[in-house]
Amino acid sequence: MKLSECLDDIFTLGGRINQPDKYGLTNIKRVLSILQNPERKVPYFHITGTKGKGSTSNYITSILREHKYKTGLYISPSLISTLERISIDGNLISPKEFVRYWKMLKTLYEDLKENELPSTFETFTIMAFQYFFDENVDYGVLEVGLGGRLDATNVIEKPVVSVITDISFDHQKYLGSTLKDIAFEKSKIIKSGSPVVFNVRSGEAYKVIVEEAKSNNSPFYEFGKDFYVSNVRKFGSFSEFDFISKNPKAIFEGIKIRGIGDYQIIDAALSIQALLVSGINYNVNAIKDGVLKAFWPGRLEVILKSPLVILDGAHNDASSKVLKESLQGSFDTKFVVLFSMLSDKDVRTFLSNIREITSYLFITTTPNSYSRAMNVEMLYAFAREFFSKDQIFIEKDPRRAYFRAKEFSLNKFPLLVTGSLYLVGFVRTLENIFTFSRN
Repeated sequence: MKLSECLDDIFTLGGRINQPDKYGLTNIKRVLSILQNPERKVPYFHITGTKGKGSTSNYITSILREHKYKTGLYISPSLISTLERISIDGNLISPKEFVRYWKMLKTLYEDLKENELPSTFETFTIMAFQYFFDENVDYGVLEVGLGGRLDATNVIEKPVVSVITDISFDHQKYLGSTLKDIAFEKSKIIKSGSPVVFNVRSGEAYKVIVEEAKSNNSPFYEFGKDFYVSNVRKFGSFSEFDFISKNPKAIFEGIKIRGIGDYQIIDAALSIQALLVSGINYNVNAIKDGVLKAFWPGRLEVILKSPLVILDGAHNDASSKVLKESLQGSFDTKFVVLFSMLSDKDVRTFLSNIREITSYLFITTTPNSYSRAMNVEMLYAFAREFFSKDQIFIEKDPRRAYFRAKEFSLNKFPLLVTGSLYLVGFVRTLENIFTFSRN
């Protein structure tokens, strides 16, 4: 069986878990029980939030690796290859191993009724749990796919630490129309007695998180109060800061990360605090080396310097605001922006947020997104609310759009590719960049 055939099989299972009003965790729990619950045999860090959960997961993984722990990482979505979702110590699961695990699950699925079959995402999650157990990892790091309460990763019973990054509006169709509703869904990764590290700015969301932590007798640690950063400096593609924790007491000076985004600094701080409260014996140099070596593609990633090309997978209100603030704080210029977006996203708000940093806008179709792509005519209609006709270019083919935008930006403005992780991943392949981890 080929990898492509496996993926065809798995994606045919569909996304039923994305409808939490109709589906729960019964199907994935049934299969995990048949497999003798591999998810219970590895200690996991569990990370959710609206933005930053992927990079936070990566920082934690990198820190654990520097402490010589064999560490599994499960993420979504992937940028280029579906295999990126499951890795150990930066090495992606091999196509051969992926095929083997799917063939095992496919045989098991043949004995289930159609309404008992796990979804696509649940199947990836089952594979990750079994793979990490079989490979004897010391720790696993799980990034929530959607929400928390009914996310497939939430079958774990007692995480080492639950981490919640900032909460804002996204996936309202599935998670609710208010920040309180969204926070409720995400707060459910908090489990009895397990520590919680979080950065939540909204008052109503903050209250939900704290109440959930208290009800579970879970010690909780808030960024900006229990731990924080100071003396932030930025140098080209690097940032440096001091980390201070009040509980437990710790001061680490001169923490360096690869990245210039304020959110990247916060994500690194969340990760450091998560290790401090985990009960794991830590080494300061290993923490510093871990965050410095951490690499997360497609997040303020500079892929070319002449012309300057920056990739950022921002795709919602909150992440576009952070993107604008980070670029304004680091560059004294506007950008040519190559942009596409999925049909279930808030295009108007996104474009409003990046208007100040945009000189010209190239609109294209989101690659590899199938029915979720928003057509360029509709994107153009939204764009005309914020930009003049002279500022907007349309190119349906994303390959042609990238090279047109790149040529246009030369000697004018730097090029920013944003709006969709699918587009970011596609551009990386066009430039023959396939690096996923620091390996």
